[in-house]
Amino acid sequence: MRVSKITQAPSAALRRARLATSVGFFLQAAILVTILSRLPTFEDERGVTEADVTIMLLLTSVIAGAGSLLAERIAVRHSSALALRLALLIISAMVVVVGLVESLPGMYVAFAVYGIGVGAADAATNMQGVTVQRLYGRSIMTRFHAMWSIGAIVGALYAAGSAELGIGLMPSLVALGMVGIVVTVVVSPSLVGPGVEQEVTHDSEGSAASLHVPWRPLLALGLVVIVFYLADTSVMSWSSLYLHKALDSSETVAPLGYAAYQLGAVISRLAGDRFVSRYGAVPVVRAGTVVGLVALFLVVAAPVPWMAIAAFGLMGLGLPIVIPLAFAAAGSIPGTDADVAIARLNLFNYVGNIVGAALIGALATGGQLRWIYVVPLVLVPLILLVARTFAPEREIEAVARARP
Repeated sequence: MRVSKITQAPSAALRRARLATSVGFFLQAAILVTILSRLPTFEDERGVTEADVTIMLLLTSVIAGAGSLLAERIAVRHSSALALRLALLIISAMVVVVGLVESLPGMYVAFAVYGIGVGAADAATNMQGVTVQRLYGRSIMTRFHAMWSIGAIVGALYAAGSAELGIGLMPSLVALGMVGIVVTVVVSPSLVGPGVEQEVTHDSEGSAASLHVPWRPLLALGLVVIVFYLADTSVMSWSSLYLHKALDSSETVAPLGYAAYQLGAVISRLAGDRFVSRYGAVPVVRAGTVVGLVALFLVVAAPVPWMAIAAFGLMGLGLPIVIPLAFAAAGSIPGTDADVAIARLNLFNYVGNIVGAALIGALATGGQLRWIYVVPLVLVPLILLVARTFAPEREIEAVARARP
């Protein structure tokens, strides 16, 4: 596929590349959330313990870092399109394997390989997203991440529907994995290929971008990623328990907190690109952070379930906008290869997940459920301190040119 930078209407090839990248975001989220949502079935059908599940998830997060670095090497030597194609095939195939393998050692191995695919997919989807955004000449990254949120919702509904219909773990996961393989094969040819991607990673003077990534902006953006995923983990893993045990909601009402959060994330990410195009990334990041802070305060202070659910929805309208803009900023660091910067920033994703799981999990185990949300409430203001990092020189110039 040959695509050139545009300032007006995108070509058909570029629209297909955008669709293929969107499918990548959707597919990885649908698979991940389906697996997470069916974890109780692992215990019921295969006799694994909660400790086994914890080890498998921790193994996935730790090994995902290696997957991100693997995606970097493939992208540098070949292209992020190849990295994404391989990553989606790995996670799809491993869903099939997880569905078929019933022995505990086999599941450990399957989750480890799946973790490599997860890390590679997280990095490569953002690599392709930033490349397509540059070719479009305007912000579209938040909509890519909206597709991730939509995929998460679909994955949760698929898992819930499978459980409700009495479909076992094996057939539901095998079917999902086979669909993932077919979809990957179909959309992969439309991704931005190596020739075009190499042109996009050259700077304005035409010289090749460096594989060296300046540590200061990367660490600042990495701090943002850690804080976000710590807060995100607090909602994904603990909101239901918080609503049920701390606020005495029913088990039927308890999952609505995470549902409200994801709904807010879809709305904010679908609308976010328009605000970025109009105001720039920095004001949007600051606004989203402030909204997230207000929401976290309301979550902590909520006396009744409905108020906490509304606060989780408000949190979704704020914080999730930060992550796509962080990856866009990493891909815009002047003089740096975008794929390398994105892959290395993605490593902080798993640091946030692991730290969040350990720190917040310890509070939850100790019965201090409200303190679960005090932790991100204290840490999220750090995003405001480094918000300027979201506007590298290249982006500042682009926004200035776009304004009348």
